[in-house]
Formats: sequence, C-alpha cells, structure tokens
Amino acid sequence: MGRYWVGCSGWAYDDWVGPFYPPGTPPGEFLSRYARVFRVVEVDSSFYRPPGPFLIRRWAERTPEGFRFALKMPRDVTHESGTPPVESVLAPFLSSLDPLRASGKLGPVVLQFPGSFRAGPAGVARLEFLLNAVPSEYPLAVELRHRSWWTEATRSLLAARNAALVWSVVPETRPPPWVTSDFLYARFIGDRALTTFDRIQRDGTPEIVAMKRLFEEEGRPVDTVFAFANNHFMGFGPGTAAIIAETLGEPRPDLSAAGRASGQSRLDLGPSG
Repeated sequence: MGRYWVGCSGWAYDDWVGPFYPPGTPPGEFLSRYARVFRVVEVDSSFYRPPGPFLIRRWAERTPEGFRFALKMPRDVTHESGTPPVESVLAPFLSSLDPLRASGKLGPVVLQFPGSFRAGPAGVARLEFLLNAVPSEYPLAVELRHRSWWTEATRSLLAARNAALVWSVVPETRPPPWVTSDFLYARFIGDRALTTFDRIQRDGTPEIVAMKRLFEEEGRPVDTVFAFANNHFMGFGPGTAAIIAETLGEPRPDLSAAGRASGQSRLDLGPSG
C-alpha cells in the first residue's frame, strides 16, 4: 500500500462543495466521496464532541476496506485542568472506536495539547498519566507545541509508550523530528488568517519539501507515515493533500474521483454500448 498515508484534517466542509464535492452533494455523502480519493482522514470533530458508537459504525460502513481514521482525543481530556476524566470521557471514547478496530480501520489516536501546555511538574504528570491511560493497543500520537517539551526526558517518555511526537507545521513552534514510535505523524496546520477553503490561496511548498527531507532522513527507519493537510495551511485541504502526496513521490490523488458516480472510472465517460 505504500509508506505514506496522506489525507485531510476532516471531510465535512461546505466550502468543498463545488471544487471537490459535486454541487448539491448532501453532507451524508461527503465521507463516501472523500474516500474515493484518499485512504485516510484525520477526524477533527472528535476534539470538540466525541462521536457516538452509531456514528462511528456508519463511518466504517461508508468507507472501503483499507481506509483509516485517525481521531483526536476530546478536548476535555487534554485542555481542561484537574485530573483527566478517564472514566467519564477517555474510556467511553476509546470504547466507541470498537467498530473501527473490528474493521481494521482505526489509525492513530491523537492527544493534541494547547500551546500553553508546558513541561512543568503538573504538565509532565498529566502527560505521563495520559500515556499510561491509553491502552497500548491504540496507536498514539502526541502533539506538543510549547518548546519547554523539547528535552530528552520528553523524548524518552514518548518512546517508552511507543507514542509518536506529532511533527506539526504551525506558526508558533516547530517540534524536533524525533522518532519515538513505529510510525510518523505530521500535521500541516498553518495560521488562522484564511477563512474560506475553496481553493489553494498560498504556497506551502517550502514547508512540504522540508518535511519530505525529514521523512527521508530523520524518519528513514519508519515504514508508516501519516500526513494530514488542514484547510488553513494553503486554503484548500484536498488540493494541499494532493500536493503533499506528489511531493513525497506518491501518485497524485485524482480529486475528480469525488465527483463521479459510484463505479464510474472517468467523469467524461458516457453510458456504454
């Protein structure tokens, strides 16, 4: 299947109707059409509201064999003060992922911490607590943004859990290219200046090329690499993901496949016979 799993951070964006999804596409068809183009997606919505088991079963049913979902942990786990809510939030969230695990469609679970989360005694204790709270059968990626974390102690803590440090392309910081897991996880995030997401609006190629170099050099021992494009990075997630894939030497995703009827090989093909 190849080393690189390239996709977008989310799939349910109204701005994509027209440039990616056909005009008039109902939201219920977004995921199945997205999965005709990409083989992985990062679920951003789970950060704001944990999806229920019924919804996750629908995701599993509406995507092809071999598709993968990477899901952000709910923000109540990573962004709230006090003891992380394991029994009330974390455990039910992980349990709800069973349909994806059963179908072989579960990718990494992501602990995304805010930029204010620092490596003081309380922060280290919280991180260590959560690394131990997520069972080892769940692939785990950890996004840390504050530079106080860039120490050998942090690196050892992540490696002991086989948790990948997220290689984020985000304005306020740039994490070190540590390999702490048997997979790599990169997020092309960008700033929040862009507010419409229907086209490529700025050039992120230098950052993509720089990340490719890290994948090939620092990340050389790792066989599996997840890379996700946020709308804010260049203005249009699907187009950005296509550029990332091509830059990495993968076949460029055919974005027009999201607009075809099921089973149709080309948009311009008429009825046979």
